[in-house]
Amino acid sequence: MVVISDEVLEHLITACTALETLKLTGITPKRVHLRSRSLQCALVGLSRVEDFAVVDAPLLERLVLYLPGTAVRVKIGYAANLRVLGHLDTRVHRLQIRDIVIHSGLQPNTMASASAVIPSVKILAVTVNFGVLWEVKMLASFLRCFPNIVTLHIESALHNPSVSASAIEPSGEHHAKFWQEVGPVECLRSHLLGKMVIHKFRGDQNEFEFLKFVATNAQGLQSLHVVLQEGNTSLADKVNEAKGKLQDLRFQTGISGVLLVLPKEGILSTLQKATDLSFDDPFRF
Repeated sequence: MVVISDEVLEHLITACTALETLKLTGITPKRVHLRSRSLQCALVGLSRVEDFAVVDAPLLERLVLYLPGTAVRVKIGYAANLRVLGHLDTRVHRLQIRDIVIHSGLQPNTMASASAVIPSVKILAVTVNFGVLWEVKMLASFLRCFPNIVTLHIESALHNPSVSASAIEPSGEHHAKFWQEVGPVECLRSHLLGKMVIHKFRGDQNEFEFLKFVATNAQGLQSLHVVLQEGNTSLADKVNEAKGKLQDLRFQTGISGVLLVLPKEGILSTLQKATDLSFDDPFRF
């Protein structure tokens, strides 16, 4: 919560040669570039950052972004030990890995390039509005960048023009055709992916179309948690409907989705957990 220039902030981070954990909230710079030989954990949240980059952070293991409201370029350069990453947001984040900009038109063979993947990431969190086809395509492109995910968190977002990089609104159409025709998404087919959590689930058909795709492709999935938030809906009806549809899904590993109803977590608790290294997975409920 301080006023500081882009250049001074960057110099300060670089000059702190023993710095291991960095939390930046409510800061003024629109550009944040991380260069640190010691940094292990970083959180950037509740700020108006427009250009964020991990330039050189060889020991960085955890990167948590909570930057709603503005379009943000997120560039990940050199972070060979990055293990935990989130939330990437299909509504506002323009993801760049080294010199390759990730977009919804990239083909699977392009995504297989070593220059466009981060194999070290094991825990990934992504926010997407399943009602907007453009965002669904971005979700597939984002996931192709992380082939070795062990735990995947997906936050299902409602359309909100104030936090959308696109004027596109949900069309009401179902996106089953896209998931039937989309190319391979390696992290979902990998035997490494053992756990998936869908947060803020509402039981919309497009959410289930994604789960059908997961059920068809996930070869190692052992745990699926579907989390409904209290106060979101006429809860009893949604719970019963979602239970029925989840039971109809047939996963390759024989698992069944577990439906949970949880209270909404406050933003302060979320930010605190992000930099608490006693939480191996900062996105878990």
